[in-house]
Amino acid sequence: MSSRSDALTVLVSRLEDITVAGGFNTDAGLKLFIGEQPVLGPSDPEASIAVVVRPDEAGYQGENIVITLPVEIQAIVKSSAGAWITIEQVIADIKTAVEEDHDLGGTLLRRGLVRGTTRALDREPGSEFVGAGVEYRLVYGERWGQP
Repeated sequence: MSSRSDALTVLVSRLEDITVAGGFNTDAGLKLFIGEQPVLGPSDPEASIAVVVRPDEAGYQGENIVITLPVEIQAIVKSSAGAWITIEQVIADIKTAVEEDHDLGGTLLRRGLVRGTTRALDREPGSEFVGAGVEYRLVYGERWGQP
């Protein structure tokens, strides 16, 4: 495993814990989309989560590399009259689950979990879901040639 995959594994694990039985507002953690376009069918839950990994940025310090990996965690909700209430509940669940600590269980540099903006997702014409995304920046280190 690499530092990057370790951090993403912890992040996804925390998101999978989002269930009403686990003390959260929603069961959005029961359906995760990772690195793929969300598509919801009639039998899928009302709310789900998509994890979108953006291009990373590397900074060098000798043999050590400090990497910032932007990740957007998206609340995906079937379109309905009360969808925005559910979206806000999923956003709250995401923040609660992810922000357990500031280093994703030691996989990031000290205080390496940084929350960015929360935004409404653009809705494609004819789309049957709406959503919002919370951006996080995961800051971790690697040694040259040792990911």
